[in-house]
Amino acid sequence: MCVCVSLSLKCKIDRSMKLQIALLLAVTIIGTGHAAKFPSAFSQCKQEDATCLLQAVTATFRNFHKGVPEIGLVPLDPLRIDKMDIIQGDGPINIVLNFRKVDLLGFSEAQIKKASGFTANPTKMDMSLLVPVASLVGGYKINGKVLILPIQGEGASNMTMVNCDISLKWTGNLVERNGKQFYQVDKFKVHFDTTRFYMNFTNLFNGDKALGDNMNVFLNDNWQDILKELKPAISAAFTKIFEAVVSNVFNKVPYSELYLA
Repeated sequence: MCVCVSLSLKCKIDRSMKLQIALLLAVTIIGTGHAAKFPSAFSQCKQEDATCLLQAVTATFRNFHKGVPEIGLVPLDPLRIDKMDIIQGDGPINIVLNFRKVDLLGFSEAQIKKASGFTANPTKMDMSLLVPVASLVGGYKINGKVLILPIQGEGASNMTMVNCDISLKWTGNLVERNGKQFYQVDKFKVHFDTTRFYMNFTNLFNGDKALGDNMNVFLNDNWQDILKELKPAISAAFTKIFEAVVSNVFNKVPYSELYLA
């Protein structure tokens, strides 16, 4: 049986900023009680084998970035985000920025630097990865003010980060379900840094090319100040996205079956 699950995720950043994300995940449900069916080329490790785990996670990003429905792993590159809204109400940046049907690209080239906490009785886990070029590409609508300039438009967008260093940390515990133990995520947090942030928005100011080109130049000349203001919202977006991806696998496969016996 094939089930499409639409996760509508909301979080408030603070009084002046809120973010809404809807991530569309397509998963295949396998009958309860059956062992997880991993692809023959899928790498598995013994628990607490750190070296093997780094290699296995890297191989998953490289070789299975189109997803593994048998274990609940959604496509990672591109990772489709159906809806993401960023609303920031005051400060140097005051905008309503809506993304629709955007793709997060570049994670098939991720370099896994750390993966820890994958023990027999897990509580805290964390993973660090470096994505050489990560891009969010798709439709947008924006209205508001960026630093000293008004901004308005609707069209196609590309927001790209170079050397995107991402840290994922989460806590949880094992819970019993249908006679088997599954890892249940409780809290999840993502932090990131980047050496360069590029932005491009088409059809700004109702298609006025001169104004639009000047605004894109302004945005990229001031990327550090802009990123500083938007970083909490982007981190919150990454948190909701990757929490959904990770939880989908843990909810699908009994914890012990993720590893070699």
